[in-house]
Amino acid sequence: MLMILLTAWPAITLASRNEQPQDRDQRWLQDIEFFAKQFPALQMDADKLIPPAKFRSEIKAIEDDIPHLSDSEIVLRLMHLVASAGVGHDGVLWTSGQYSLHRYPLRFTWFSDGPAVTSAAAEYELAVGARVLRIGTMTPQEFESAAASYYPYENLSRLRAQGPVLMMTREIATHFGLAASDGSVDITLAKPGEGPFHVRVTPAATGQEMHLISWAQAHQLPEPIYRRNLGSNYWYQYLPEAKTLYIQYTVCAEDPKKPFKDFVDEIFRFVDSKMDSGGVGRVIVDLRLNGGGSDGVIKPLLNALEARPTLVAKGHLFVLMSGNTFSSGMSAVFALRDEFHAVLIGEPVGERPNTYGDVKTLTLPNSGIKVAYTAKYFRFLKDSDPPSLDPDLPVQRSIADLLINRDPVLDAALNYH
Repeated sequence: MLMILLTAWPAITLASRNEQPQDRDQRWLQDIEFFAKQFPALQMDADKLIPPAKFRSEIKAIEDDIPHLSDSEIVLRLMHLVASAGVGHDGVLWTSGQYSLHRYPLRFTWFSDGPAVTSAAAEYELAVGARVLRIGTMTPQEFESAAASYYPYENLSRLRAQGPVLMMTREIATHFGLAASDGSVDITLAKPGEGPFHVRVTPAATGQEMHLISWAQAHQLPEPIYRRNLGSNYWYQYLPEAKTLYIQYTVCAEDPKKPFKDFVDEIFRFVDSKMDSGGVGRVIVDLRLNGGGSDGVIKPLLNALEARPTLVAKGHLFVLMSGNTFSSGMSAVFALRDEFHAVLIGEPVGERPNTYGDVKTLTLPNSGIKVAYTAKYFRFLKDSDPPSLDPDLPVQRSIADLLINRDPVLDAALNYH
C-alpha cells in the first residue's frame, strides 16, 4: 500500500537527452516547466495541499531567479515547494540526478535530552558520543527550525528522526550561511564533565562511500541488539533469560536469499519446540528502523501469531517503534495492534495515521532529479485524525543511554508486567 522503496517507484519522464537545450538556464527552465505541469496533475489533492495561486507564484519566482541561483539553490527551492505540501511521502529525492546534495561524514541523533553525535568518519572519531552545541553559528534547535521547511514531514517525531540527515549536507549548511567557502562546517561539541571543543567537518565528495564509526565501535563494545544486523531485512534472536523471542523487521521487502515465509517458518519451528517447556513467554517485534516497503510481506508473521493464541494474549506481544517507523512500517504497527492488541513501546511513528501514500516519481528531463508524489489517501483511523500514532508506553533514549550502550525501549518491553 504505502511504498517507499525507490526501486519500486514508477517514473514519469519527458524529452530525450537529444532534446536538451544547450543553455544551462534554458535546461533548468524546461525542468521547472515540466514539474509545474506534471506535479499538480499527478499529486492527489494537489490544489488542497498547495493552493494553486501559491504554487504558481512559487514557480514563477524560481523561473525568474534561475539566472541568479546556483544549481543547488534551484534544487533547494524545489525541495521547499514540494515540502510545503506537508506530505511525508512527497519530496525531491536529493540523492537523485546530477545535483545530489553532499553529505558530511558525521551523523547526530536527537535524544530525550538533546542531540549527540552517534557516528562519524575515522578522522572525526573524537566527536562520537559528544553533545552537539552549535552547527556553525546556530544551535541545533535553531538550525532544525530553519531547515525544517525543506524536509517533507508530517509530525515532529519524523522531523527529529530524519531531519539531521538533511541538516548534515553542505548545500543546506551553505544556504544558511553556516559553511565556509570550501564547504566545511565548524561543529561545537561537549562531552560530560568537559568544556566545549570544535570539529571542522569537510563534506564527502560526490559518490564517495562513507565509512562511519559508531559509539560502540569506537569503544570496542557490542552494538545494542537493534543495531547488530543493520544490513538484514529481518532477523530474530532468542533471549533465554527473558524467555523472549526478539524479531527485528527492518524493511517490508523480501530477502531473495530467504523469503519472509521461510524466515517465519524457521522462527516458529524453534518457538514450537520451546512452547511445551514455557520457553517463550513474550514476543517483541522491533519496527524502530522500518521505513516501509510493501504491506503484504508481513502476512506470514500475522498468520503464525494468529495460530498461537498464547503468544498474542494481552501483555505477551510488544511492538517497538520510533520516528523512523514509516509507511508500511506504520501499517505493520497497526496490524499487530489491531489484530493482537500488541503493546506499543517507544516513540510516536513518523507520519500521520491518515495520510497520502502509493508513491510514484516523475523525473525532470534535463537534471534527472526525481520528485516523489502520492496517488492515494489512506485512513487508518476512522473517527480521528491525530498527527501520529502514539505508543502505549512512551520511552526515549537519552545521551547517557548512548554512552553506556543501553536500550531503554527494549528494556521496557522486557520488564513490562
